[in-house]
Amino acid sequence: MLEKARRELTRLVANFDIDNVFNFFVTAWHIQDSILKTNAVPQSKVEAFVKDTDIQYARDLCDKGKHLNLTKRPDPSTDMYFGNATPGTAVPGEAIAGSGGKWALRSENGVVPVDELAERVLTKWDRLFAEHKL
Repeated sequence: MLEKARRELTRLVANFDIDNVFNFFVTAWHIQDSILKTNAVPQSKVEAFVKDTDIQYARDLCDKGKHLNLTKRPDPSTDMYFGNATPGTAVPGEAIAGSGGKWALRSENGVVPVDELAERVLTKWDRLFAEHKL
């Protein structure tokens, strides 16, 4: 699953669209299922790892992509921004032609650009795998 997440991130970076965002975050969140199923990392370590804020954001994007709204925890929103605008500050109609939009996740903890989040999530999974020599 980690290798699949790498491929999904490559696609996301090359073509930032909703399908690639969805595919990356669904894959990234479900890496933990594979680890738990194989007992490659103790369950207590996986449970602690998935409490990381970035990993929780990945879970939220995965679940929102599948279910549209979160009902068992705060439901973060996503915002579109363009060019060099700060996430969450772009005004509709200000997009520069050809600039391509990006998304940001807005939660009670702040605003996180989705592309930056994807990079951080994969880095954290890589570290966990390296720590456990997977």
